[in-house]
Amino acid sequence: MAVLKITKRNVDAAPKPEKNDAYFWDTDLRGFGLRVTKNGVRSYVLQYRLPGRPARRMTIGIHGSPWTPEKARARAEEILMDVKRGDDPVVSAKKRSRAAIDLEFARYIETFTEGYLKSEWKDTWADAKRQLELHALPHLKGRPLPEIERYEIAKVIQRLKDRPALARNTHAVLRKLFAWAVDQGDLLSSPMPPAPPLPKARKRVLTPDEIVAVWLASYKLNRPAGQFVRLLVATLQRRNEVAELPWSELDGLHMVWRQEGERVKNENDHLVPLNTHALAVLGEMAGEKAKAWPRKGLIFTTTGTTAISGFSKIKAKLDKEMLPILQRLADKRADALGHEREIAFLPPWRLHDIRRTGTTQMQALGIPIEVTEKVINHKSGETAGIRGVYNLHAYTDEKRKAMDAWGAYLGKLISDVKKDSNVIALPARAV
Repeated sequence: MAVLKITKRNVDAAPKPEKNDAYFWDTDLRGFGLRVTKNGVRSYVLQYRLPGRPARRMTIGIHGSPWTPEKARARAEEILMDVKRGDDPVVSAKKRSRAAIDLEFARYIETFTEGYLKSEWKDTWADAKRQLELHALPHLKGRPLPEIERYEIAKVIQRLKDRPALARNTHAVLRKLFAWAVDQGDLLSSPMPPAPPLPKARKRVLTPDEIVAVWLASYKLNRPAGQFVRLLVATLQRRNEVAELPWSELDGLHMVWRQEGERVKNENDHLVPLNTHALAVLGEMAGEKAKAWPRKGLIFTTTGTTAISGFSKIKAKLDKEMLPILQRLADKRADALGHEREIAFLPPWRLHDIRRTGTTQMQALGIPIEVTEKVINHKSGETAGIRGVYNLHAYTDEKRKAMDAWGAYLGKLISDVKKDSNVIALPARAV
């Protein structure tokens, strides 16, 4: 066995073999050596043995930058310390290599989506994946899961502190991702910090002017975004349930929309009576010449196969178009009262606030609370805790009266504005 004090001069001068690789073992550090190929490539190696196992050999690095004899020797000493603790450096290197590729955060989002989200979160998997990509990926991209620490996750959640509901939702998706990784054997433990506190219950209710502004501004949106917003206002149903509405759920004869339980948040089938505004929107989407509504496909789609999305962009466009409408309404009112004109503002609001606005107004119209709960398909009272399909026709007459009352209120608001052409004219059709 050739021995050699491994220094830069000796490494550079080591002779090339004619056939097989030549090994030179260091005189000072047992197991540390130099390998020289017949092509003259010089690399540092380490040979070690774990108790009860055969000797193994691993490459530290090729001679040159960054691997000098001193750095290679220091690395060899670190590895030998791991060996003394019972760790196999070859196995550890393979784990690090796998972690850097298969367990890299961006790649693992795809693994998690295919392995869990699509099968277990069938209705919401796309939203969950989008939350990971928008709010976690920019800060964790390139990081292997085993190296992600709790403080890094905490920073991701902290950046969303001004949006508490989103912070909790993002935390929930991340928690499930890391828990699933533990179940799959990809992690020993989850690095998740505690969940952020529950957000305060939202109380935002749109004013009558804002309701009108939403409705009129929707005509400035491209098809089918504008019609989607109007059906959202007319029916007071959940955003995704409206966006993903298929023609097959509609019954034009009885003027009802039957929501299928498997795509509804609370998993209960639900009948929604359709008021005149909802019927008008559906008529727009079916087409002026259509004698009947289609029976297949999605109503709100730009591809023909997937439902519309990009709700933040729709909301931003809506806000932009609402402001001048609100300003004209405020100016007209100030002029009529002899007051000084002031700048109109639009306080922050969400599409979900439309539901709260409608149900709040139903209370003002004298609709019993249990009926409004049925209208928006909330579990409460006798339905709380009940799973599966319950009596679809419960409260159907009452719900129809409630939806018609909401439609009449909405129609009066819009009609009052239309009467005054100096404020704004309602377009005859979407643009």
